[in-house]
Amino acid sequence: MAEINRLYRIIFFSFVVNLLVFPLWADDFQDGADAYLKKDYEKAHKLIFPLAKKGHAIAQYFLATMYDRGKGVSRNAMIAFKWYRLSAESGYSKAQFNLGEIYREGLIVPRDFSKTLKWYRLAAEQGLAEAQCNLGLMYENGKGVTQDYKKAVKWYRISAKQGYALAQSNLGMMYETGQGVDLNYEKAAKWYQRAANQGLANAQVSLGWFYEHGKGIMQDHKEAAKLYRLSAEQGNKVAQNYLGVMYVLGHGVSENYVLAHMWFNFAASLGLKEGAENKKRIETKMTNMQIEKAKQMAKSWKFLKNK
Repeated sequence: MAEINRLYRIIFFSFVVNLLVFPLWADDFQDGADAYLKKDYEKAHKLIFPLAKKGHAIAQYFLATMYDRGKGVSRNAMIAFKWYRLSAESGYSKAQFNLGEIYREGLIVPRDFSKTLKWYRLAAEQGLAEAQCNLGLMYENGKGVTQDYKKAVKWYRISAKQGYALAQSNLGMMYETGQGVDLNYEKAAKWYQRAANQGLANAQVSLGWFYEHGKGIMQDHKEAAKLYRLSAEQGNKVAQNYLGVMYVLGHGVSENYVLAHMWFNFAASLGLKEGAENKKRIETKMTNMQIEKAKQMAKSWKFLKNK
């Protein structure tokens, strides 16, 4: 449902731009976009392809996504790249962002962080939140540009104010670590909260840690355990380990070694060393029957939804 809503927003915006820039092609494009939403990809391709060939930037972008995902055509990354590039060169921000992603990943063209930076910046300057966030990451990590925490914070903040969850979480981390800004746990908690409210697992575990330890916010073990669970159920191994610890200590939840073992087991299976160590440690306090029960529970994800 979220993906469908996102596509509707893209298509509505695209249609408005289309009316302003390509008034003679508006109906054809909208018909193609409607067909795309209805998953009639053959019809969508038939309507969109001629527009793309005529230089319609948004049609070029949609055509690229069809080849990128194999919708109505055979999946072909190089053809997708071609249409993303043409759309990006015509100034369409979403194509610019995707082109930046392609150069960052280096899977179908050689990795080139300077080109990644170029396309992220062009999209970011047009107000695309995900490009602004990724541009911040480039500055934070010094990829394709001299490392600059202050510029990273600048772009994270611009993106975060648009409601982009990853940027909100990253901005929270900058306040938590004091990189590019003065260390401020209260502001870190505020931005983690906004991202956590959108369901971002990394923000949930970070905010949970703040609640557990009373950093920048009133200590609340129940809220910490709740946030760890939300993150853990999304597969975040750090949250799974932390939630296991809460069950061992009885903080925010009733003490339960079986559930603790189960969560440590999940974290360990995802490669977290601390999870494996904690699983071995808690087994010394459990009966064989309890250990077996924990292992059986770990095999049944549905069981977790009621816990």
